[in-house]
Formats: sequence, structure tokens, C-alpha cells
Amino acid sequence: MTHLRILVSGISGGLGQALAARATTHPNWELVGLARRPQGFEIEMDVTWSERRILQALSGIGPIDALVCLHGADIVSAPMRQAPFLERLQVLYEVDVAGTVKLLRATLPLMKPGAPIVVMGWDQATLGVSGEAGELYALAKGALTSYAKSFAAGHLNQVTVYIVAPGWVMTRWGQSLSPQRRARIASRTRSGHWQTADEVAQVVETLLSLPPTVVTGQVIYVNRGDVMPS
Repeated sequence: MTHLRILVSGISGGLGQALAARATTHPNWELVGLARRPQGFEIEMDVTWSERRILQALSGIGPIDALVCLHGADIVSAPMRQAPFLERLQVLYEVDVAGTVKLLRATLPLMKPGAPIVVMGWDQATLGVSGEAGELYALAKGALTSYAKSFAAGHLNQVTVYIVAPGWVMTRWGQSLSPQRRARIASRTRSGHWQTADEVAQVVETLLSLPPTVVTGQVIYVNRGDVMPS
């Protein structure tokens, strides 16, 4: 089996931990984690750093075979939930949009031809969702999706880009909600329940297992949720 060295940002989050658990079933996979507060063998990196500093952080890791961008800003938990609209927008821009742009640009020279890149979108980004949180996430994830598609088009012979667009995923934020609020959000989704981090990780796992392909810049919907929480 071909050895796969996979760089994963946001490795300490719920999706990152779910992917790490799935990676243990692949003897040929080596996950190289990026985290703001590294533990063990993770590499310290914050996507809000300057592009030069990110390049410096990655300078010693050597070639990588895949990139999975799981980092993302939390604007629906306290204290950010009560922050002004434009302040929340700035945080989403710095982490989800600019952070992903910088990471893709920094890792491109390290990747083999056809290597997969996975970025995280949102299944409601282009549909329009009422409420400030919906406006903010749609704006950020819509911009990120458009960039990823353009990045894929501009690097057709270098990498394969997938945009995974989940609905509502039960990560630490969902677990922090009251049972009543979790049930209210679940009742307004198409399936009637939340997705698990493992379900999304399974989709990422499948994409990483595919051979290099001309199918790039595609949005992969993993959508059980369809509304913003109130």
C-alpha cells in the first residue's frame, strides 16, 4: 500500500478527532496534525498567523500527500455569540476564509501531483438562511467555496480539491447546548436528528482514498441539517 502523509488542520476539534480515529484503521496513513495548542506530536500553527509565519511553521515537515482543512471559527458560542455582527464576520474571515487561503498556498509546493485537498463548506451557503448567524456563515462559507473552486481550476494538474459541505454536526458546541435546544434544532432538520462527526469524517476518509481524478472543485454535500439554530 502507498504511504499517505496527510496534513490536518483543526486536528484537536471534533471532526479532527473523528478523522484521527478513522485513520487508525489505515496502516498506511500518517496524520500530521496542526493545532493552536498542540499536544503530543502535533505542530503548532494558527491559521490567523501571517502567511510568512505559516510557511515557517511548515518548512520542516517535508512532502505531504494530502491536506484536510478542518479548522473553523465558532461564532455561535459565548462570548462570540453576543459580539457585534462585523466583529463576528471578521473572525470568520480570518479563520475560515483567509486562514484556508493561506494554508492552501503554503502547502501547495509540498504536495505531489493530484494530491487531494479537502476544505469544509456548509450545505446552506448558497441557499440563503435568515438570521445573523445564517448570514455570517453563508457569507464566509460561500466565499470559501468559490475560492476553492477557483483554486481547483487554477491548479488542475497539481491537486484535486473537494469541498465537503455538512449540515449540523454534533461537535463540542452541540454537546454544550441544553437538551431542549438540541432537540429544537434536530426537529427542524430534514432527517430529524444531528449528524455525527464520524459521519462527516467517513466522507473525508472516502475522498482521501480515491485515486487522483479529473473530478475536482466539486462540492460534496453531507446535509442533514437545513436551518440556522434559533
